[in-house]
Amino acid sequence: TTVANAIKSVSAGGYIYLLEGTYSFSSPIKIDNSNNGSSGKYKTIAAYNGAKVVFDFSKESVSSSNYGIILDGNYWHFFGFEITKAGDNGMLLAGSNNIIEQMVFNENQDTGLQISRYRSAAATISDWPSNNLVKNCTSKNNCDDATMENADGFAAKLTCGKGNVFDGCFSYNNSDDGWDLYAKTETGAIGVVTLQNCVAFRNGYTEGGKGYGDCDGNGFKLGGGGVGTRHIVKNCL
Repeated sequence: TTVANAIKSVSAGGYIYLLEGTYSFSSPIKIDNSNNGSSGKYKTIAAYNGAKVVFDFSKESVSSSNYGIILDGNYWHFFGFEITKAGDNGMLLAGSNNIIEQMVFNENQDTGLQISRYRSAAATISDWPSNNLVKNCTSKNNCDDATMENADGFAAKLTCGKGNVFDGCFSYNNSDDGWDLYAKTETGAIGVVTLQNCVAFRNGYTEGGKGYGDCDGNGFKLGGGGVGTRHIVKNCL
């Protein structure tokens, strides 16, 4: 079957296994907010038995709506493959109670993985993505070619709920920041984000030398916009 059909069809507690290879897409893969697993019965999409799997979105044009994957559902588990060359975020994580594990986000046109709402109807912090775990993931070489000042490795910002955790993640050579937890007055403070056992280095330019200029190059940017949240950072480098 196709990846899109498998995502529509998999039941709570079920698995989608990806055989080795490069999967080419020309438009975003959307997991709707009605497509959910449940507590203890995640819907899992994973590389099969250590296979090298790449989701390649290079056929997308550069656009703020051309994500790689839009995960607006709850209780999904992504495991063990790469998302590359999306026209915006590699993954927009807009649902709650998801696990993103051992994933690689590489050379996307905006932040590799961003935790923020997808639907504007999600108007308050109680509606925003919450209790997601991003574990042992890597985000690198993400760069928005137009300005080179927006693409971070990871972001949990603007409309990010409570209880989101990054654990054991690496973020390097992104054109802007390693992590961006920016909030603004129009939408208000975001929830507490926990960063633990994470590493950020060489941000502000890609491995190929794109960047500099207006790029911030922070390792861990923990706020902004005058709207503060007491985030937790522990055992990070």
